[in-house]
Amino acid sequence: MDIDVPYIPSIKNLHKILDKIQHAAVPEAFTYDFLRDLGFSSSNDRSIVKIFKYLGFLDTSGKPQSSYRDFVDHNKTKHILAERLRIAFDDLYTSNKKAHEKTVEDLKGWFKSKTGKGDSVALKIASTFKSLAQYADFSEVKETSAPLIGESKISPQESTTKDIPVIKGESKFGLVYRLEIHLPDTQNIETYRAIFKALREELM
Repeated sequence: MDIDVPYIPSIKNLHKILDKIQHAAVPEAFTYDFLRDLGFSSSNDRSIVKIFKYLGFLDTSGKPQSSYRDFVDHNKTKHILAERLRIAFDDLYTSNKKAHEKTVEDLKGWFKSKTGKGDSVALKIASTFKSLAQYADFSEVKETSAPLIGESKISPQESTTKDIPVIKGESKFGLVYRLEIHLPDTQNIETYRAIFKALREELM
């Protein structure tokens, strides 16, 4: 998890912004002008751009990713948001699988310890995360299960993953094994490092 966590100073419009996005066409780039066209022009609301980049909905230039297009599908919206929260805040979910159920005060303490920020900023980060989590639906978000023999299951978020070439090989017993690695669509390099470290440990 990238410890430079963005936040919204005031979450009063957060759910309204998420609602509006679902009723708008997918822009070529998610900019402040696009946000203003949705009816949100305050500097406070602009923080949603950084949050969407952190969640992997947008690339660094603001271009919507496949997960953004899934998010604006009303049948997937809340589940996709839950998936992206689990990926972006992987360290938080490693410490508590039900992190979205924690209180803002508990989350504040965790974020303060993790990011090194003061009480005020940690509280805003916690409030932003909690508000996003309350909008999301975690009922269909599966937790990563232990790999089966001859198989590596890195991420359960199939709808928002990128495939890389299949790895094949042969064991000393003459058995052929086949590994498929699904990488999460995230800008956080630490997530990839953790995945390949876990994979290396499993295969050694």
